[in-house]
Amino acid sequence: MIEKSVILHCDPERAFALFTASISDWWPKTHRLSKDPESVLTMESTGRFWERATDGREVELGRVLLWEPPARIVMDFYLGTNPNQPTEVEILFSPSGTSTLVTVHHRSKPGSEDLWMLRAPAFDRNWSVVLGEFAAVVNE
Repeated sequence: MIEKSVILHCDPERAFALFTASISDWWPKTHRLSKDPESVLTMESTGRFWERATDGREVELGRVLLWEPPARIVMDFYLGTNPNQPTEVEILFSPSGTSTLVTVHHRSKPGSEDLWMLRAPAFDRNWSVVLGEFAAVVNE
């Protein structure tokens, strides 16, 4: 399992809202699956997590399984794998004084173990970049 954390200078409600409703504003342009830095990422409480490129192409990035504002999101994650062999990502938003500790747990699921072994080093690096960008935008 990969575990990465950042501290955000806001309360969990705001951190959760920024992570979900404003994901396109902070998700690194260099980490867009469509390779379009101007694409739009959308995460919905009803389950869909996808990216739409400026040319209209859509890419499914995952499936939200649990949406528990302001504390937690759990999803099947397709980046680095595919919808038939998803990994699991859990994002926790925990109060820490006047700030929020955001923790990502990323792990394999049954059927994705082989891909996990190949991709775990990249997942580890990428979550550092993604959470670093999130913290930089929120904490400016």
